[in-house]
Amino acid sequence: MTKNLVKLLRSFGWRVKYVPHKIIKEYNACYRVVYHGKVISPPAAEKLGIPLNEIWLSERLRGFEEYVLFHELREIEYRYQGYSVKDAHFLARIDEALRFCSDQKWIDYFKRFPDYTIPLNCLQKLCEMIGRSVRDKGILYKLLLKCISSY
Repeated sequence: MTKNLVKLLRSFGWRVKYVPHKIIKEYNACYRVVYHGKVISPPAAEKLGIPLNEIWLSERLRGFEEYVLFHELREIEYRYQGYSVKDAHFLARIDEALRFCSDQKWIDYFKRFPDYTIPLNCLQKLCEMIGRSVRDKGILYKLLLKCISSY
């Protein structure tokens, strides 16, 4: 899947660039891209100085590109739809969970590279709900927010 995802990103004119971890350690990954004529980037892209149409990944994320790039693409799509940076990030994590919960490597990825906005325990709760056949993003979003607010 990673090769197909990279092809898709390239078809948009985007470049994936690995950067030293010390440069991007607060974020692990970030982007500034044109998507359907609209520039999409979180505030961190400005701080990091990411050029237009680049997605930066920490060099430490090699081997986890499938998850990271899937997340970034989904987040970009949600931002394009008008969601805030925070909501787009959470919705992209839900999409990841729906796709990858059964993949132990995905869980291992979060153990090695925590998402400081979403505790691992909350991702595991999402996976439990998905394992019980809950697929409604609205329900999963409310569960995620409730879990995060309890920390």
